[in-house]
Amino acid sequence: MTTADELLGRLAALDRDGLANVLAHRPDVLREPWPRRLDVVAARLASAASVNEALLALPRPHLQVLRAFQLGHAITREPVPVDRAARLLGAEPAAVESVVDGLVDRALVWRDSDTVVLPDLLQRTVFRSEGLGVPVADLLDELGRTRLGQLSGALGLPPGRAELDRFYRDAERVRELFAGAPEPARKVLLDMAAGVPEVSGVPSFGTTGDWAFDHGFVFATYYGSTAMPLEVALALRGPGHQLPFTPDEPECTTTHIGVESAEATSSAAALRLLDRVSAVLELAAAEPLPLLKDGTIGTRLVRKIAKDTGGTPAELGLAIDLAAQAGLLVADEPPVPRRGQKARPATLVPNPDLARPAPALLYRLLLTTWWEPPPPDHETDVEAHLRRLVVRLLARLAPGDAITGGLTELAEWHAPNLPAEDFAACVREALADAELLGVLAHGAVTAAGRALLGPAGLVEVTDGLVARARTTALFGTDLTAIVPGSPDARLAAALDRVADREAQGTATSWRFSPATVRRAFDQGSTAAELLGELRAIATGELPQPLVYLVNDVARRHGEARVVDVASVVVGEPAVLAELAAHRKLARLGLTAVAPTVLTSTVDASGTLEALREAGYAPTRHAADGSIVLPSREPAAPAKAVVRDAEPDESPGPLDHAERLLAVPATGPALLRGQLARAMSDRYAGRLTPKQQQLCWQLEAGIPADVRYRADDGPARLVIAYPELDGDVLDVWSLGERAYRRLELARIDLT
Repeated sequence: MTTADELLGRLAALDRDGLANVLAHRPDVLREPWPRRLDVVAARLASAASVNEALLALPRPHLQVLRAFQLGHAITREPVPVDRAARLLGAEPAAVESVVDGLVDRALVWRDSDTVVLPDLLQRTVFRSEGLGVPVADLLDELGRTRLGQLSGALGLPPGRAELDRFYRDAERVRELFAGAPEPARKVLLDMAAGVPEVSGVPSFGTTGDWAFDHGFVFATYYGSTAMPLEVALALRGPGHQLPFTPDEPECTTTHIGVESAEATSSAAALRLLDRVSAVLELAAAEPLPLLKDGTIGTRLVRKIAKDTGGTPAELGLAIDLAAQAGLLVADEPPVPRRGQKARPATLVPNPDLARPAPALLYRLLLTTWWEPPPPDHETDVEAHLRRLVVRLLARLAPGDAITGGLTELAEWHAPNLPAEDFAACVREALADAELLGVLAHGAVTAAGRALLGPAGLVEVTDGLVARARTTALFGTDLTAIVPGSPDARLAAALDRVADREAQGTATSWRFSPATVRRAFDQGSTAAELLGELRAIATGELPQPLVYLVNDVARRHGEARVVDVASVVVGEPAVLAELAAHRKLARLGLTAVAPTVLTSTVDASGTLEALREAGYAPTRHAADGSIVLPSREPAAPAKAVVRDAEPDESPGPLDHAERLLAVPATGPALLRGQLARAMSDRYAGRLTPKQQQLCWQLEAGIPADVRYRADDGPARLVIAYPELDGDVLDVWSLGERAYRRLELARIDLT
């Protein structure tokens, strides 16, 4: 019987609350498409990916108890009683029982009378982390009948494999035999038992080297190494040896930060992050950000952007990462260079198909992207697991409280199986990023952090944080503007346009100069408009030195003009004179710069179209004089608008449990070619190659686009995971996020 079959029988015997408890502890089995029946739930629970995900979330005592049962099973090759596992751990059976209940709730083990049964995937035969080797049964399996007989004779046992198994499982008999071992062999064997269960080659046992091999304390392996069975190692470690068991959480020291202080700091961090992301998007729009060969932004470039924007490298690095993960920045791959040309690096540019979200919505997008980033392929996102774990642990404290010591040990106790090379460094990075995002403030979880744990209030919280921004500035006579606190995004943008940012912290300051004011005029502002904008954001009257500076720069602005010509019209003088005087072509702004040359304020395409509409027959030429052939350019698509995610109305574990228990536990599987044959009957025995491909695509688990003639009119559906029930196809509809039953006669495979 497979693990899935065993789990199916046990799941079917549960009531609604018991099944819901399992589903709540293993939420990955409820990912879309939702499981139709209990057999699908069992198959998902038994899969390696699901088991590995459950192991990553196991606290330390659960992992330690599981290892004790794995060790007991490796020795006896049968289900292990709880009291035997408790002896291995040196714990009371009651303490182990409570942990076993947690493992049962996660469907990682199940009870069978007084023993605990392990699924196939969790039956280990190697215990390197405990300093133990392989079970003696695995080593005996490699020996021939003659060698087994010699080993039984050396141990004074009757011939037979069963007697050997009983001997090695009796630690006292192993220790009695070891007491008579030669002294040189005793020292080497004790060293191996202490944590080196396998060595390359043959260790030096002195002149009595054959004794350890003859009496089965070590075995020569196929790979030329010498291995000690784990039963021997456990016996030589003594009756007092115990596996580690730490059922209690590590203690932590806490302090009270204060709710108001934490929320004020959170709001400032949120607004600062929005300012950094906006600055990055503006810089990338003006000059794309070059990527390194590994697809990342170089440290030197991050430092340069931080210096230009007044931020820190940590702030800008996080802003760039989140903007790229959220789709605000996209990679622009250069064309393949010709032979002999150097390849240009790929760059990050603002997403041309995405409109810039409003500040509060942008902040929510950044928060949710950090909380649930796109999963990497074929590996565990340790950083994402840790950041969620750290926030959840800190959220257990009262609002305004923070952990000042022991957080790393607490996090490692809750997730010891995370494959982090430097666990403490990962925790520090998670804390630093959370502080920059406003999820934490001085180590305390803020309202934004608690909203991530229960996304129902995320919109309200983030709207409130962004609304705390300052909308006015204090202007000084020294040509500076100061914003106490965090500036609103619009205020910051208005000041950035006409002044240079100097300092940022509890207050942000800008400095005006002739160059910065001229920059605003270069963007199309007039003196009246600019002074009006500054008065609108000023707390009081504008100081006279600033007004004088604006008027003086305005007086000198434009004393020399550089004309930007959109296109040039070349032809005979008589024709050009006629064009310049043509009333219908006045909108082109044609100006004669030479008898045979006119300049136009409209680009080449617009000028060409206007001349043809006026009855002329011009041709378009490139800068080198060659004729440009017309091409049909597709219309620019409308930019997508970022919106808040729809409220998650997915059923909870209780709802799923009730649904699953109300239907049969098993059902027919769709056989290869079965759907194509059923649809072939629908189409009078003839399917086009495209229709056959759609059927095979659905059978392979790949979504397909079909047209369905429902009672309320035809509809296009994207469906997957089909099951055939007579003349009805039960499918998962990706658009509706629900199962639908479609009549075969109404499905059009077009």
